Amino acid sequence: MPEQHELDAANSEEQRRQRIAALARLAEQQLYHDVASPQPGTPASLPDMEPSPAHRRSRGALLLGGVALALIVVVLIAGTLAARGVLPLAQSTRAVLPATATPIPMPCANQNVRVSNDFFLAHSEPMIAENPHNPLNLVGASKFFTNPAHYKFQIGTYTSTDGGCTWTDNGLLPGFPANFTISDVTIAFGLHNEVYVAVLYTDNNLDSGVAVVASRDGGLTFGNPVHVFDDPSGRVFSDKPWIAVDQTNGRTRGDIYVAWSYDYGTACGAGNYCHQEVAFARSTDGAASFAPMQLIEGHASYCTNPAPTRDPTSTLCDGALGATPVVEPDGTIAVAYAYEDLVGDTIPTRLLVVTSHDDGLTWSAPSLVATISDVYGYFPPSRYRNVTLPAFACDPATGQLYIAWGSRTAHGADVLFATSRDGGAIWSAPLRVNDDAPGDGAYHFQPQIAVAPDGVVSISFFDTRLDPKHVLIDVYLAQSVDHGASFLPNIRVTSQSWDPAVDAPLDYSGAQFIGDYQGLAADNNYVHPFWNDTRTGSQEIFTDSVPSARPKK
Repeated sequence: MPEQHELDAANSEEQRRQRIAALARLAEQQLYHDVASPQPGTPASLPDMEPSPAHRRSRGALLLGGVALALIVVVLIAGTLAARGVLPLAQSTRAVLPATATPIPMPCANQNVRVSNDFFLAHSEPMIAENPHNPLNLVGASKFFTNPAHYKFQIGTYTSTDGGCTWTDNGLLPGFPANFTISDVTIAFGLHNEVYVAVLYTDNNLDSGVAVVASRDGGLTFGNPVHVFDDPSGRVFSDKPWIAVDQTNGRTRGDIYVAWSYDYGTACGAGNYCHQEVAFARSTDGAASFAPMQLIEGHASYCTNPAPTRDPTSTLCDGALGATPVVEPDGTIAVAYAYEDLVGDTIPTRLLVVTSHDDGLTWSAPSLVATISDVYGYFPPSRYRNVTLPAFACDPATGQLYIAWGSRTAHGADVLFATSRDGGAIWSAPLRVNDDAPGDGAYHFQPQIAVAPDGVVSISFFDTRLDPKHVLIDVYLAQSVDHGASFLPNIRVTSQSWDPAVDAPLDYSGAQFIGDYQGLAADNNYVHPFWNDTRTGSQEIFTDSVPSARPKK
């Protein structure tokens, strides 16, 4: 009778073969679709080459030879490296399959995969991005706590080259001093496998700013940080930077945009006495440098925050948090943010959007998405902190804008959603995304949103519906196949609920910290929620490859 270790080895080898076969089939389908039917507005070229007319016209022998060569390369190289626990960075041209295509089965589909495997004591606020030229290449990042008891952390990254089945833990971002705090990470891919990671940094004394760290090899290695903005005087604190890259085919293709909260006057979060404007900066040289920042939040009649240090006649929308840029297909930049009182008692929170049609030189007045009930504070009986941040995304083909947020109710909290079909000027009435019974007391919060190339909208969120006491948390996923008109039944992503109080660091106010946001990436075949939970007894990062719904015809 075979020994158990022999059976385990055989099973592992069979899983390896299945994974390689799945990757090869996926590469074949991608190459066929890329050459035979490129999507409107997207290049049909290899990542490092611009397509020529002759290349676009080529079919036949080039197609067959390319597919055969891709299969040989994927199978042979993956077979060698997978045995060592490493899979190659595939070089497909577009992560797009026909709407009628059957998704390739991934060996890790519908399985919670642990991402973080290191000696750090806690992890939270994870973000994820998918290579638009290669759906097997995913890059994630999160807080890596060096000292949870004293709320000390930096940012580290993770890389997958097999669609999220296995991950390499890259450790901390290079180039930052060990005594600095690095936080609030967001990620975006460039045009040629570059990865751009935006973070805030502070020396915990006077110096504070925003930096971008770039990888030129799909997230396997990272260079030193480049300053987007720096203030060594202690007068300004930069909070929650978010990054986007122009993936359109216009003249701004490849430009990099970063938006963040520009805090000054006094500490924010104590009655909102501070000024908290929206800063924006742009790079046109692949994050080698950034133009001087601009303040773009604008004025509106409802932006009248009655704080003691403010001019009572001011209509500047300078209580801004969660500024998130997206790029519309014509190159228009849209930035969503929440105008709010961080105490949550004085003024209502309003979700606002500003737009620029001239590469960020000038900006519109803010348009009002919705007036909402902020989730700022605790969800009793738990003691972890919450705040409403907008989750913002754009359909890469149609330019339709989507936004989701957490909204407090009389007995819990819901995830709500709105959409704009005119570039952000007019917004639909809010739609409830979570489909449990209204008034059941459950909390739904920290939504994240992603739009696949085929137009399917995915929203992931934290959810307490399965726990009668509404303490234990799960991750749920909602999808719309009709451009946000409705949502399919919610899908539970987590295979077990988790307790947010376990091993939770305490922030500077004494609140338990599970993070203010989570990550999400999506393509036409799979959706990748990216979250932290405590099923292992400490805060670790997990993901899943959830088969995506198909768009409505």
